[in-house]
Amino acid sequence: MAQGLGAYIDSTSDHSYDRLDDVLFSLSVIPIAMLPFLDPDREYSRFDRLHVFDFVQASCFWGSVYLYFHDKPGIGLADVGWSGFGWSSSLAFNGILTLSFVLRTALARTKAARGFFGGMTAYVFLAGLTDAYAALPSNNVVPGHWLDLAWSSLFGIPLLIAFTWNPNTSPAPQPARTKRVLANHLFPLVFPFFAVLFLVQDARQNPTLSSGIAMIMFAALALRILTIQYRLFKAQDDLQFKASHDLLTSVCNRGAILEFLGKEIARQHRTGEPLTVMLVDVDHFKTVNDTHGHLIGDQVLRELAHRLTTSIRACDSVGRYGGEEFLVVVPNCNSHGALTAGERLRSYVANIPIPTSRGPVQASISIGVVSTSDGRFPASHPMLLRLADAALYRAKAAGRNRVEQADYAAAIPSMQSIAGYLSPSECAQAYAEGI
Repeated sequence: MAQGLGAYIDSTSDHSYDRLDDVLFSLSVIPIAMLPFLDPDREYSRFDRLHVFDFVQASCFWGSVYLYFHDKPGIGLADVGWSGFGWSSSLAFNGILTLSFVLRTALARTKAARGFFGGMTAYVFLAGLTDAYAALPSNNVVPGHWLDLAWSSLFGIPLLIAFTWNPNTSPAPQPARTKRVLANHLFPLVFPFFAVLFLVQDARQNPTLSSGIAMIMFAALALRILTIQYRLFKAQDDLQFKASHDLLTSVCNRGAILEFLGKEIARQHRTGEPLTVMLVDVDHFKTVNDTHGHLIGDQVLRELAHRLTTSIRACDSVGRYGGEEFLVVVPNCNSHGALTAGERLRSYVANIPIPTSRGPVQASISIGVVSTSDGRFPASHPMLLRLADAALYRAKAAGRNRVEQADYAAAIPSMQSIAGYLSPSECAQAYAEGI
């Protein structure tokens, strides 16, 4: 649009559109100003909403520069040794862009990225000098001047970068933490910093417009920071979930459920409330895998985990203890309640076939239950698991699809009668170790 309007002005000598053409040419550099925010080492095939905030920041930065220079004639820089060049909005804008590209080149992690940002550094720097030369009135640059050809030829640099870019470049390894922090948090601050410098200088002449641009710019910066923070917290939550949950069934993994059991045992020692542990095993699960395939077996496990989770209280917890074994920890539940809860789980699985992609699959579970109903005998981590495992094997031996209960209170006195000098907790430890 800028080139077309410029050609119209040159051919008709109608200079009433000079200001509009100047604005359009200036706007054309905003997409280039967004490039330092990109990461060629790890390009994604989807649109990142952060680019919206980057575009707003680049536009506000351009607005601050243009607002500062739009009523000021070109000023020669002979006093600082740049004889023949004019200080203009283009030179200021491209100078700061050049600084950004230099930093991105230094922080790039691959040769391809360094070539990309290095080439854009050369383009932006030379384009800024060319515009600064044309902006000085004493240089008398008119349409058809040799500078037009030189300025147009600079477009060959980004075109060359585009044509020689290899989209199959393998991603670079994760950068060091220092470089990652610089790359993610430095460049969103560059444009606001320099924009404030220009807006402060122009605030006396255009207070309303300068304040409006500053508010929009910092709103975009704040939203960008909040979006990044949200993504960081979400990534932390995802990592924490993956570290504590089984990826197949989405219930707690072995480490997490045993940690939960340890906390409930500690609470049982303080309060003396009963604590129940149920060890659940899928009957003939190998037959399910051999008959229907492992994918169907995975669907069966996921549905079983879902049914176990939806059949317990909010304070209870379910975890995958082994291949097809699940551990259910039920706080403040006595022996009668434990047996009732176990039977409810068993019937829920046995009475309703499990839907799979190949049709319904009939499944059943066996459950070993143990409860510390008597507060005189504190719970022991290994003994609870050993008694629940023994009860589970009794359920298997009795024909499967049933619930068997172990008597935790009876195990401690029997151990003390054998070794009278042991305390209840020492008896539990000795029982669990098979002594």
